[in-house]
Amino acid sequence: MPREIAQLTQTIQAELSLLRELAGDLIGCRKAFIGMDLEEIYVHVAKQAALCDKLQLIGRERVSAWQAEFAGCPQPSSEPDLVAWLESLDPEIGRRMRELLTQLALAEGEVRNLNHIHTLFLNGSRRTLNVLANALTAFSPTYSQTPAGKSVAGAGTRP
Repeated sequence: MPREIAQLTQTIQAELSLLRELAGDLIGCRKAFIGMDLEEIYVHVAKQAALCDKLQLIGRERVSAWQAEFAGCPQPSSEPDLVAWLESLDPEIGRRMRELLTQLALAEGEVRNLNHIHTLFLNGSRRTLNVLANALTAFSPTYSQTPAGKSVAGAGTRP
């Protein structure tokens, strides 16, 4: 396997692994949102942020590997060009690359869907907190203390 193809394959596999880990954490975070467990939510958010940073890094590496593979040649810009490039490779390498690219596309779609669901959980949690804040604000005059040294008219007397 040529070095450029091996590097490209390795970066795609790493990206695929990170996307699967991110998908698992997005699913695992649901319990924290449902239970309104703020500490657990922070743990998941920190892990997801770290995974996203790693994904950005490996994404740049994949772009570099892709450019190295097509140094001096035009890169495939459409699906037919990509299919033609895959068919120009050794049959086993082409099959493996096709599988990896398909798995990558599926994993990206899954993370996109889970991210949408995660956004719905965030919005729901925000609405819940807004309702609670509004309820507390509505009752604050009822439970407020009178300023020190001032008496409330009629306090402690009966009509």
